[in-house]
Amino acid sequence: MGRHSLPSESRGVLSMFSGRRRQRDDLFDRSFRSCDDCGADVYVLAEDCKDCGTALELRAG
Repeated sequence: MGRHSLPSESRGVLSMFSGRRRQRDDLFDRSFRSCDDCGADVYVLAEDCKDCGTALELRAG
């Protein structure tokens, strides 16, 4: 059985036992921000909130 034939969940568990740790990539978390009006999660490059329709400003940094 090759290494790549294991499901990704199993590979994560096996790496815990072997002492290797993967740092969590928070790119997904950084890809969203909260709408100022309704608090919904909105993609950072969106022009409008998908829930309430409020126009959003693009922010740098």
